[in-house]
Amino acid sequence: MVQEVAAEAWARLSSGAGTKGPRLYSWARMRLNRHLGLSRWLLFRRSVADGKVAFYIAHARRNAALESLVRAAGSRWAVEEDFASAKGEVGLADYEVRTWTAWHRHMTLCLVAHVFLAAARAMANLPPQEGMPSKALGLPRLRNPMRAFLAWRGLH
Repeated sequence: MVQEVAAEAWARLSSGAGTKGPRLYSWARMRLNRHLGLSRWLLFRRSVADGKVAFYIAHARRNAALESLVRAAGSRWAVEEDFASAKGEVGLADYEVRTWTAWHRHMTLCLVAHVFLAAARAMANLPPQEGMPSKALGLPRLRNPMRAFLAWRGLH
């Protein structure tokens, strides 16, 4: 099918920012079928360096632009990086469960913990703001319950 794509149908587009700059590939598409305003597209990604072609199946509007399909395909890298990070940081892949409910609870807890860590990292990298303690991530401690108990018992 890739050989049926006309040479002028290929466009060099970036699928997002990578570690070494924009990820540039040659992209083309072919409509597979359409139904009630939606189409199923076969999206081709050809490497600029070696010419290898990768394929994607995309479901989008009939009039979807190639750029929007490329942007959607490029967002896959961010999702994969997030899952790899969650596997390493919070044990997303370290489950030994036998039921769907237990698996679902483990995945939910891991992803919530990963979101918290990502937010904490983002907040820690912000410049200090007036009125906020520097690098504070939690609520301020208003009183120590143990100290209050000891004072009430006359032991402090």
